[in-house]
Amino acid sequence: MSEAEPGRAPVLVLGIGNELFEDEGIGPVAARMLEARGLSGVDIVDGGTLGLALLPQLEGRNGVLFLDAIAAREVEPGEILELDADDLDQPFQLCYSAHQLGLTEALQAARLVGQAPPLVAAVGMVPFSMETGYGLSPGATERMEALVDAAEDVLLRWANAPPPNRQASNA
Repeated sequence: MSEAEPGRAPVLVLGIGNELFEDEGIGPVAARMLEARGLSGVDIVDGGTLGLALLPQLEGRNGVLFLDAIAAREVEPGEILELDADDLDQPFQLCYSAHQLGLTEALQAARLVGQAPPLVAAVGMVPFSMETGYGLSPGATERMEALVDAAEDVLLRWANAPPPNRQASNA
């Protein structure tokens, strides 16, 4: 990967969600679990419900990985999903909550000003419950390790990929 801004890791992981609505808090919980693994070259931030206010966090990064609850039709609660940049341009695929509109807008705004990271993805889980209440549902708690493993897999793929915007060689 190319150099990130000084003082910043090249890759940002953002845990998105509101922990006051049970499984809506999947993103922040996953971010803390991933941070405990001690990965290098990665900044991990609890983005909460900041939405558009997260735009400065994206600047100067080679990649951003969002961790979140993901609403999807015909998919069972607890399923782990990975979305690429094209998927993230479809706001209806993400959970319908206060932070999602801002997240989509932040990505679009970053593209507009030329600050969007070349690598963008999201890893999330279909929630079991979005009821008011602090803490994940038992079903989501049981699946969190699988979600964090999937997030780490994305980061490992990025670490082993050619640098973003690399020109094809004429060999």
